[in-house]
Amino acid sequence: MMTFTKGIQVEYKNCNGFIEFVSDEYVTVCIETYVDKFRSVCMLVYPDQWKDIEIVGDYETEAK
Repeated sequence: MMTFTKGIQVEYKNCNGFIEFVSDEYVTVCIETYVDKFRSVCMLVYPDQWKDIEIVGDYETEAK
């Protein structure tokens, strides 16, 4: 099983983003963030899809 850490930059389905939430049931990959987090765009990625996530960098540091 893959282990993810909040803030790691990743690519998933040709979208670049970062891991925002991690649980045993799913992780979220945020591809668009704003200061107002209610407007952020994140994708749910379930364990059977984790193999498709590629880690591409360190931690995301700022919101748009």
